[in-house]
Amino acid sequence: MLSMDHVNAWVVSGAAAVAGLPKFDVWKPGDKLKILIVGYNGKRNTGADVRVAELVKQFNRVLGEDRIEIGVIALDVDNIKAYFDPSTKLLPISTIYFKDLLDNCSQHHVAVISEGSTLKSKFSNALTLYFCEASGVMKKQGKPCIAYGSEAGQMDDFVRKTASKLCSDTYFIARTESSLKIIEDMGLKGHFGTDTAWTFPPADRSWAEKELREKTGWDGKKPILGVAVIDPYSYPVKPSLAKLAKSVATRTWENHYEKWYFFTASEREGKYPAYINGIANAVNRFRAAHDVHVVIIGMDATDYDSCVALKAALDSPAEIFSSRVYDGHQMAAILHSLSMLVTSRYHARVLSMTGGVPSIAVSMDERLYNILEECGHLEDYYVSTDDPELEEKLSRAMEKLWENRDEVSEEIRRAVPGYLRIVSDMGSFFREYVEKSFPGIDLAPPPEDWLGYLPELYEELREMLSEEA
Repeated sequence: MLSMDHVNAWVVSGAAAVAGLPKFDVWKPGDKLKILIVGYNGKRNTGADVRVAELVKQFNRVLGEDRIEIGVIALDVDNIKAYFDPSTKLLPISTIYFKDLLDNCSQHHVAVISEGSTLKSKFSNALTLYFCEASGVMKKQGKPCIAYGSEAGQMDDFVRKTASKLCSDTYFIARTESSLKIIEDMGLKGHFGTDTAWTFPPADRSWAEKELREKTGWDGKKPILGVAVIDPYSYPVKPSLAKLAKSVATRTWENHYEKWYFFTASEREGKYPAYINGIANAVNRFRAAHDVHVVIIGMDATDYDSCVALKAALDSPAEIFSSRVYDGHQMAAILHSLSMLVTSRYHARVLSMTGGVPSIAVSMDERLYNILEECGHLEDYYVSTDDPELEEKLSRAMEKLWENRDEVSEEIRRAVPGYLRIVSDMGSFFREYVEKSFPGIDLAPPPEDWLGYLPELYEELREMLSEEA
C-alpha cells in the first residue's frame, strides 16, 4: 500500500537524480574544505546535539580549524548555538527538507552523516530518507559522503532499496557490529566504530549539586536514582496529509509532531500505560526499600509527557530534568550525579558511563541492547519495554545492580577508555579519508599520538585513562 513515506522516497530519489544540474561547489587546491554535517540537530534531542558538538571539535583538531569550514544543519539554530563557536556555520533547515538539503549539499565539498539512527524505520522513514538524499546528492555530484558513528536496523523494503541505491558511494563507520553486518548485507562499505559523544564534557559538579538541592530538595547525602523514560509506542513518525487536514478542520492535533508529521501511536493504548506503570511500580518498591532520592530525566523534548506520566505514577515526589530546559552539559552533569540509572534512552547510558554510573536499560530498539552486550551487562541489566513481567524483572535487576553497583561501576569505568580509543581511530581514519578524497589538500600537521585525534578531554576522562595505565 502506497503512503506519504513512498512519496518522500520518490522525491528524495528525484532530488538526487537532478543534483548534477544546478551549479555546485567543487574543491580546488588552496580552498578551505567545506564540511557539511547532516544530522538531527536543534530539536532538543540531547544525544543528537552532543554527538555533533564533539564531532565538530574532533574535526577541527584533527584537520586544523583554519583549514576547514564546517556547516551544521539545524532544525532550530537557537537550540544549538551554545555548543559551537562562531567559526561553525549553523544552517537552518525545515523538516520538509528536500530543496534545502540539496542546496546545502551543493555548497559543500564533503558530507558527514552525524546521526546515530541512520538506516532504520523504527523512528521515522522520513529521517532515514533525509540521510539517503544527502548521500544521493553527493554521489551524483561526485563528492565524498561518510556516515560517522551510525547504526542500521530494520527498514521497510522500499526504504532499504532506496538506501542501497543512494548510499552506494557512502562510507559507513558503524556504531555496532550488528549494524555493520546489515550495512554490508546491503552491499554498502564500512567498518566498526562507536558513538562520538564519549568525550562530551558535563557542567561543573557544583552546578549539578546546587540544582539538585534547590530544584528537588535533595539533602546532599541520599543516593540518587535517575529514571530516563520515553514514549516507546508513539513511533514511528510518518507524514500524513489526511491527518493534517483532519487536525486543521477539527482544531485537535492529537499525536502531531510538526508540519505534516504525526506519531503513529498504533500500539499506545495498551502497552504505554503498562510501560509507565511497570517502571513506576518498580521504582516505588526500590525507593521504599533503599530510601533513594528519585529524579526523572527527559533526554529528548518529546520525552516530557512521559516524564510527567511517570511522575504522576510515583507514590512520592520526583522532579523532572528535561532537555526542553537544560542543555547537554547540564544533562550530563545531572547524569554524573546519580548513584544508579534506569534508562530507555541510549545517550543517557553513554553520558552516565563517563561518570561511572551503573545503569539498567528498559529498551525498545537495538542501541541499548548493543551497548549492554558490549559491556557484558545484557543478561542481568536489560529489560524489554513490552515485557509482560516488566515490573518484576526491573525490580530484580535494580536489586541486583544495587548490591553490585561498585563492581559494575568499575566495569563501566574500565570500558570507557576502549571507546575513546575507537573514537580516536575514527578521527585518524577521517583524516586519511579526506587526504585520499582531496589529493594535495593542506591540513594541519598530524597529531603526535592517539590522544591528539580526540577533542580535548576533561578531567574525569583523563583520570579514567590514568586508571587504565
